[in-house]
Amino acid sequence: MNVLEEIQAKIYELTKEERTRLREWFDEFDGDSWDKEFDEKIKGKNHDSDLAKAKKDFSDGKFKDL
Repeated sequence: MNVLEEIQAKIYELTKEERTRLREWFDEFDGDSWDKEFDEKIKGKNHDSDLAKAKKDFSDGKFKDL
């Protein structure tokens, strides 16, 4: 049995309250992981060209009112 299968088997043994706590913990863990990945992707990227394009598109009327 691999680690994932072991974890899955243990989850089946949890009470409803424990599953709720696990779900809350995992949502936070997953969100933090996504934040870190996002931060790493944008670190060091020069966003000046993105800003210039957005300003040009806006001045050219290429936008939608929200």
